[in-house]
Amino acid sequence: MAEADDPFERRHLDDPYPFYAYLRTQPSDLIEIPERGVFVAARHDVARAVLRDHTTYRSGLGVQWIPVDQAGIRATFIENDPPVHTRVRRAVQKWCTPRAMADMVDVVDGIVEEIFDGLVATGGGEVMSTLARRVPLRVMSEWLGLDLPDAAATWADASFRLGAPEPPEASAEHFAGFLEWALGDGFASVRTNGFAEAILSGGDDERLHDDERFVALASIIIAGLDTTVHLIGNGVAALAANPDQLASLIDDPSGRAPAAVEEILRFDAPVRFFLRRTDDGRSVVVLFGSANRDERVFEAPHRFVIDRDTSAHLAFGSGIHLCLGAPLARIEGASVFRTLAERVCSIEVLRGAERTDSAAIRGFAALPVRLTAR
Repeated sequence: MAEADDPFERRHLDDPYPFYAYLRTQPSDLIEIPERGVFVAARHDVARAVLRDHTTYRSGLGVQWIPVDQAGIRATFIENDPPVHTRVRRAVQKWCTPRAMADMVDVVDGIVEEIFDGLVATGGGEVMSTLARRVPLRVMSEWLGLDLPDAAATWADASFRLGAPEPPEASAEHFAGFLEWALGDGFASVRTNGFAEAILSGGDDERLHDDERFVALASIIIAGLDTTVHLIGNGVAALAANPDQLASLIDDPSGRAPAAVEEILRFDAPVRFFLRRTDDGRSVVVLFGSANRDERVFEAPHRFVIDRDTSAHLAFGSGIHLCLGAPLARIEGASVFRTLAERVCSIEVLRGAERTDSAAIRGFAALPVRLTAR
């Protein structure tokens, strides 16, 4: 197996794609990173094979940087193998299908329209705080039936950082704020007949047991917030950098917004990686952003083109651990980018835009923009 540089160095985090392209030229399917004690899957075929072979490449040993046996906690959905995984996923599956999520479309559209009213009226603003975090916070609150505070976005970011190499010291403190809220008034005040209440009651047929219920609800909140936040931020930045694609979206906002969401996910996947581990002690890092820019699968993958075939992208994973919240994220993304195209004719990114330094998430810490109304 070939040896390579460290993909988690800051210089690669700021713009990972040149290094990903180098990794994809290596002859080995799994490329050793000796400094980290891991192997990486960088090509699309290898990443997909690892994600789908849940017998060899196990999630139950831990998909985050610290293995389950050292972390002392197991994420209910993403860190279990069958048959436990089958049981816990079925406990919530009926609330997470595209058909079930369809009931959220009008709710999401109302939230997005209201937020855009203010954003367009002021000619833009800082996208991450005024749009990218606000939409999923309000949508998740409505979907789950509990009131998420603004701090929940920070808690979600901290959780992802704790699952990556060398998390900042502040991450543990921030995540402790989530636990304090959840164990206090947060989960105790869920609304009746909501999804959150159902999860805490054990889900469908009470398939969730003991602590699985608390961790399941926490996992859905965390995953549903941070990933959608950066889907929105990355998409606004990509459209600003590619005015021809914004023009294409403006030509048919309703028809092209869903395709734009898929291309944003392919072009700049919010989740950098998850791990799979083997019984013989190997840790394999699946690099989603690299797989999604594989020249063998996507023509001119460095170009942002909203009408391309994106059906092979791996931003939501693949196999039995395909993201539970993907249907809702797609609804949120389509609503945001349809409304953007209906209300705006140009986007200019202003001075002060800054990428996040998270080793787990690819996104923006700040994204100030100027919007020109249609």
